[in-house]
Amino acid sequence: MKTKATFFAIMLIASTVFTQKLNAQAAEPMDYKGVSLIGAGISLGYYSYGILGSRSISIPPLSAYYELGVHNRITAGPFVGFARWSYRGAFDYSYSWTYLQGGIRASYHFTGLINELLDMEIDENKLDIYLTLMGGLEYRAYSSSFDSGVSNKIGIILGPVGGFRYYLTDNLAVFVEGGRGSFGALYLGVSARF
Repeated sequence: MKTKATFFAIMLIASTVFTQKLNAQAAEPMDYKGVSLIGAGISLGYYSYGILGSRSISIPPLSAYYELGVHNRITAGPFVGFARWSYRGAFDYSYSWTYLQGGIRASYHFTGLINELLDMEIDENKLDIYLTLMGGLEYRAYSSSFDSGVSNKIGIILGPVGGFRYYLTDNLAVFVEGGRGSFGALYLGVSARF
């Protein structure tokens, strides 16, 4: 009986120490200064219209970014994107749009602020909640089986994006972003932190 009581006392003390250690780690703020984030993914919902847009997809909307920590809660860096939509109709009528994007994005990472303001203990090493502002240029190239008078264009893109990353390991995460991002209303992908 004493052996069981001793065993349970040791287990209780060990679990208490382990839990306190986990809570201390969770409460420790993440410092993004000098941290690199690399991500790549696919966009859904062409400019917020529908799940896959109104065109057939030749090449799905792919994007990638790199951000470097410039402050303890701010990261910034370049992004690029590429997509191609095409349509084939009756009487051999067809057209296509090719999109190429590039620009910069800056993100503010809110998890630490949420912990401070709401007295929570969200582990910033597991969950990264952020708001991103993207700005850049988009080149749109049009081609058609009939001359329609539509010309290639370069436009400015600017949009806010809200997102979160969930880290599966210390350095590898999956992310979801929503808003006027690169090509769509919903952006899904994988990200690495180092």
